[in-house]
Amino acid sequence: MAKKIKQKALNFEVVVNGQPLEVVAKPYTAANELPRFRVSINGSPVQIFGLEPQLNKVVVLEKGAAEHTAQVEHVIGETLLQAIAA
Repeated sequence: MAKKIKQKALNFEVVVNGQPLEVVAKPYTAANELPRFRVSINGSPVQIFGLEPQLNKVVVLEKGAAEHTAQVEHVIGETLLQAIAA
């Protein structure tokens, strides 16, 4: 059995339409070996973001109870994609 490597949460701020948003993204690896993130924005319920290799983008896979605009989700997805590439 492979040992899981615990990854640190990413804490960052993005500004959308002049409004700062505090983001906490906890990375993990899905069963298909693709990177995923449990994301909370300003303490909101968790959304699942994940890499879509065909699009080469990080997108929302599960919204849960969180309500955020497509623009907010896009900016956070771009920031997470940069984190994966780093």
